Order: sequence, then structure tokens, then C-alpha cells
Amino acid sequence: MFDSSQPQKSPLFDYYAPLGNKYRGLLSIPHSGETIPEVFRPYLSGDELAYREDVDFKVNELVDIEALQKAGVAVLVAHVHRVCVDLNRAEENCVLFWKENTQGKKLVVKDPTKEEAERFIESFHRPYYEILKATLLDLEKRKKGPVSMVDLHSMPSCPTAYHMKQNPNQKMHRPDFCISDRKGLTCSKEFIEFFQRELTTLGHESSLNDPYVGGFVTEYVHRFRTNNIQIEVNRKIYMDEREKKLLPEKVLHLRPILTNTLIKGFEKFDS
Repeated sequence: MFDSSQPQKSPLFDYYAPLGNKYRGLLSIPHSGETIPEVFRPYLSGDELAYREDVDFKVNELVDIEALQKAGVAVLVAHVHRVCVDLNRAEENCVLFWKENTQGKKLVVKDPTKEEAERFIESFHRPYYEILKATLLDLEKRKKGPVSMVDLHSMPSCPTAYHMKQNPNQKMHRPDFCISDRKGLTCSKEFIEFFQRELTTLGHESSLNDPYVGGFVTEYVHRFRTNNIQIEVNRKIYMDEREKKLLPEKVLHLRPILTNTLIKGFEKFDS
């Protein structure tokens, strides 16, 4: 494990190592990044507001990273905007994937060549997965049982036209949290039900695999010996979706709930 009291920072991500001798698991935050590297500007529309529509806005601020570190949880936070390289997609469709945002606003005006796309994958996608892999392998060596891993995201409070096109039968109402495991594939039943039960007990409506079933990070991490889930936070419970601003009182309420739930889960399933 990358053992350091200071986060390892790069233009691509920040890695926060567990502090002390406890190594319990990993929290990944791949979609909160808002940095658009200059090499992507020629391919994009220049509409900054359109870029912000689908960011998992400030999700990294919904948890107390230092408290997680002290509890033995590593935290990985990406910086690069998902409109450039979507870290929750496989290499073959991660580069400039979002031609429009989920509101139908144009994002990409020019496609990269195969050679350019490969350079972007090598420079921006693979490093995230390299540190993800290294952390999981290290944790596997330290654990008798499965490694606990959570991939943290946020979701719009209502499905957009894009979402309805993907699944016309989905509900218009969305819960405070959607917890997913690729429909039972990536963790034990006890693991995912623990997080749902804890969040429900604390007064938050939580669903399993509805409206999301997990993304590529969840699928990738399943290759390791893990209990591995994705958690989507409804944006209405912490931000103004129209103005793209945090609501401080809601964040102050949510941060200890989410942090303590994560720590409690990582501790319960530590082995």
C-alpha cells in the first residue's frame, strides 16, 4: 500500500493512503473531476455549462477523507472531466464518448483518430486503473477474506430524456441512494444489504440496482477478490441541480452520515 500521511497528487487524480496499520478497503470517486486538459479543447464545443451537466458534482466533498484514511480506507479521486475520458467505461469507448450531455447539448465537435484515442487512453485512462489494480492487489495480500470496495457517484434527481431512452420503463421518482452490484454479481448479499439497511435506518430512501446496476469500475473490480458496490447519491439531497452549487447545510448533514456508514461497513466486513 502507498503509505503516506500526505496524498499522492497528480494532474490525473489524488490518492489518499490509509493511515496507521489498518488497511480495510478502497473508495473510488471517478466522475467528480472538472479539469479539461488543453489537449482535449480542439475536440470539444466550448460550452462550459454543458460540460458541467453530468459531473458527479463535488462528490469527494460528501465524505470526510481523513476520517476514512484513519479507518484504514484508501481513497482515489479523479480530476479529469468525464467528457474527455470516462473512467467508468472500458478503454474502447472511454475517449470523448459523450457526444451530447444528458440534456441533449452538443459536447464533441470532432472525433479523434485511432492513434489520438490510443494516446488519450494511455495518458488518462490507464493510470487510474493501474493505481486501482495496485491498491486492490496489495489489499488482497493483506486480507484473508474479500476486500471491501465502493465506487461513489451521484445521479440526477429525475431521469433525463437520455436516461428514458436507455430505459423507457424506469421510474420518474429516484431514491436518495441507489446501491448496485451488477444485480448480485459483485458482492455478497449481506454486504450490499448492510449499506441499504444502514442508510434506510438513518432516514434515507435507498434502492438496490434501480435505476443503476453498476458501471465498468464495478465490473473491473469484480476480477479481484472483493465485495464491491457502486453507490449513487441523489443530487437533490446535497446540491442545487440547476445552479450547480452545493447546499452547505445539506452537505454538513450528509457528510457524517455517508462517512460513518462507509466506515461502519468497511469495519464490519474487514477480515
